[in-house]
Order: sequence, then C-alpha cells, then structure tokens
Amino acid sequence: MSIKDAAILLAVAIAFLIPFAGYALHVHLEAKRRQALAEATHRREAEQASHNLYEQILLICRAAEDQQMDQIEACLRLRVMLDLLQEGRYVQQPEWQVIDQIYQRARHLATHQAYLDLAPDEKAQQDQQRRALEEQYEAQLQPAFQALKQFCVTQGGQIAPPLYIDAAAR
Repeated sequence: MSIKDAAILLAVAIAFLIPFAGYALHVHLEAKRRQALAEATHRREAEQASHNLYEQILLICRAAEDQQMDQIEACLRLRVMLDLLQEGRYVQQPEWQVIDQIYQRARHLATHQAYLDLAPDEKAQQDQQRRALEEQYEAQLQPAFQALKQFCVTQGGQIAPPLYIDAAAR
C-alpha cells in the first residue's frame, strides 16, 4: 500500500468517525439533559408531596381542635402522616410524642369500613376504649396539636381558612 492509498483510507476513516463522534456526544448530552430533567421533576414532586402532607396535618389538627373530628382518629391519621414525612424523622418529637403513644395504644381499633362492619356491641366496646384514651390524654393532646400545627407552618404549610364558620356567632 502506498502512502497515497494510506492517506485516502485515513481521510475516509476520519470522515466516518467525526460524525459518529458528534452523534455520540449528542446522545451523551441528551442523556444528561433528560437525567437532570427527571431529577428536577422528582425533586419538585417530592416537595409537592411534603407540602401536601403539611397541609393535611394542619387540616387534621384544626379539625381535632375544633371538635370536628374524633381526637383518637386524628392521632391515628396524624401518626401515619408523620411516618410518611421525611421517612418518619418527626414521629418521636417530644412536643407531639403523645400522638405516637395514642397510636400505639389505639392502632388495633377498627376504622373506616371495618368500624362500620362491627357488631353493635363491638362498636360500643371500641367507642368506650376510644373515650378512655381520649380522657387519659386529653390534657396533652391540645398542646401537641398546637405544636404540630406550628411546626407545619414553619415548614411551609399554610393554615387553611376555618372549616366551619358559625354564622350565628357573628
């Protein structure tokens, strides 16, 4: 092979390799762009989920404080939400640890459709257990709800307008 033939082959090889290298660079940059977009979307969705949890916690605390929701039921729901928030980091906070204590003592009680399906005597028994727990922890619940509400507000939750406005009181 002559030098001229080698130069022609080299030129042809370079002519093929440059577009392939350009295409490989394009694919690499597109993959990085899509990965950054996916990470930003995931981060935005996680922030929205946390924001929604804070708002739901605020709503449940307000409903329990206003006696629009059974306080034991509120504790059961709040404990589950606290478990979802930041992978359970806030469950054992001293300010609202009473919520976890009530959850541990009341998690066996039926809720939702399971409660509705209970026989009347079983419902009465569970209602009695709920009332006993509520009476035992009543003094600790209001400060716990207040502290949890304050925490949610500082974390970016918004206090929703009142659930019920008593027009007769105005």
